[in-house]
Amino acid sequence: MPITDFPHGVSSFGLPILSTLGMGNVYYVCQVANTNAYTLLLERFGAETYTDGSAMLHTTIQSALDATVANRNDYVFVTPDSSDYDITAALTMSKARTHLIAPAGLGHKGFPSNAVRIDQTGAFSHFTVSADTVEIAGFFFKGASGENIIDLSSTRWHPHIHDNFFGMSATDASDNYGIYGVGAVSHSSIHDNNFTNYLPGAVTGTDNDLGSFIFLSSASNTRGLVRDNYFVTGVNTEVTSGINVAGIDIVIDDNVFLESVGSGGSQDGIFTLGITSGTGSMVLRNYFAMDGANEVSGGTSNESYTQNFESTSGGTVVT
Repeated sequence: MPITDFPHGVSSFGLPILSTLGMGNVYYVCQVANTNAYTLLLERFGAETYTDGSAMLHTTIQSALDATVANRNDYVFVTPDSSDYDITAALTMSKARTHLIAPAGLGHKGFPSNAVRIDQTGAFSHFTVSADTVEIAGFFFKGASGENIIDLSSTRWHPHIHDNFFGMSATDASDNYGIYGVGAVSHSSIHDNNFTNYLPGAVTGTDNDLGSFIFLSSASNTRGLVRDNYFVTGVNTEVTSGINVAGIDIVIDDNVFLESVGSGGSQDGIFTLGITSGTGSMVLRNYFAMDGANEVSGGTSNESYTQNFESTSGGTVVT
């Protein structure tokens, strides 16, 4: 009998083997405790493996990330759950061109409806990113006291971080950050995220300080884009800066900065600085509901600032 009688190859024999997709492999993550969803996914994907032997369905985010292969453009989709995805160590993204996405959280401009919550349960970051061209999107991050959410280690190229809620947890020192990188970070794209102090304490200055929501400090940063993010201090909270991005050819546009107004004994939130930018950067169309003296710093005189507005006097242009 000629082989052409088996038009689907080895899959004609019922073997659970999938060909690798052109965009890379696609992995799904669902916690076993999410009984109904996990049972359905297990029935659909539980026996499925790719040609490289990796399983399609995983019960932890790290297991799925470990299954990816660098430069293959693999996707990891994390399913919603009524419970947190608790992590006991930083999630590591060490494979270039890997995409980690919670689809239920996309398109909501940093308000992902608690669909996929990742909870730090100890003194470590949510993510350590040691690979280039990775994507993180659609998540609700619950921060641990004094810890960063995303660490971009060493020199990184084109991190794409969007549509996330950064629920920070303040500390008694300004040493925790939403997105943190001290090496050269080039071609970064950070957009449509929401940053705030998620667990404000009782009094400003008492275990209630935050570092920068976005902190990329290397003067060697080049060609980055930081746009359409929301930065809200939270009450009783002092934030060192909303955006602190050094380097050249960085575009910072259409971001909103809000100092929370205290009530019922709570104190107003404070931004020590809204935006600190590097030489040759463009800062345009940002909006500030905060003290005008603290809105912008750095940049190039008479070049960097265009159409930024503060809340006083009906919308005064920041120069």
